[in-house]
Amino acid sequence: MGKSNREFFIKGDQKFKFSEYKKVFTNTEALNYMKKANTNSTVSQIFGAIGGGLIGYGLVKEVTRNKTVYYNGVTIKKKESGGWGLIGLGLGAVGIGIPFAVSSGKNLKKAVKTQNEADSNESTKITSYRLDIGGNGVGLSYNF
Repeated sequence: MGKSNREFFIKGDQKFKFSEYKKVFTNTEALNYMKKANTNSTVSQIFGAIGGGLIGYGLVKEVTRNKTVYYNGVTIKKKESGGWGLIGLGLGAVGIGIPFAVSSGKNLKKAVKTQNEADSNESTKITSYRLDIGGNGVGLSYNF
């Protein structure tokens, strides 16, 4: 079983989406790793989206903070508060999301490795050699 670049799991000739992991993973330990990976991925995406939104809004606020106001025929340049605080909060949220994303990747690799080991153990149990002796001869059969 492997994972391609498009977030698909490949098992034999079949391809599965990331959300269909319950169909791919049969080992309970691999399923637990996969659930952790899914949870950590969701948390990292939430923090990343919030952080990206705060950074974007803060940058827009910082760029557009100088306004020209006309008061009784007099031109006044008014400076509003900048968005550096929002940019800092956004960077903090993204910084919180990064460890969750790294942990998600590690748990995904552990899940694939555990499932592959379980599949290889099952395949060795199923295959066998058998020596058949009949009335007319001897035969060797390979069962898989």
